[in-house]
Amino acid sequence: MAKGILWGVLATVIGEIALVLLTTLAQEVLFGGISYNTSSNFDIIFGGLATFIAAVLAGVITSKIAGHSTYWPHIIISFLITAETIYLIASDQTNDPIWSDALAGLTLILGIWLGRFLVIQYCKSIA
Repeated sequence: MAKGILWGVLATVIGEIALVLLTTLAQEVLFGGISYNTSSNFDIIFGGLATFIAAVLAGVITSKIAGHSTYWPHIIISFLITAETIYLIASDQTNDPIWSDALAGLTLILGIWLGRFLVIQYCKSIA
């Protein structure tokens, strides 16, 4: 039991770190920052796709660490994404429309869960 909790905590922490690093790579390094108001359509489309892929990879990493039997790390990461999105909107940290920020947060959550699904579906043996 304690070993499972430890792996769940580790999966959550590493998964969140992976999400932050990979989305930073996707948005800031590859596209120089993405904003609905200032970015080109190309940057919004492909930067959004790169961000979604980053979330999927973070979901895969989280699942590989946590294993098939638990989904709690994904719930916690989803909660953290939701909390950050609400904070950014409520504190007016972004100049983008609310729907754009909400869609970005939802895309990250969907990516995290798609990563879990892919591991469960295609990686039958988890270390």
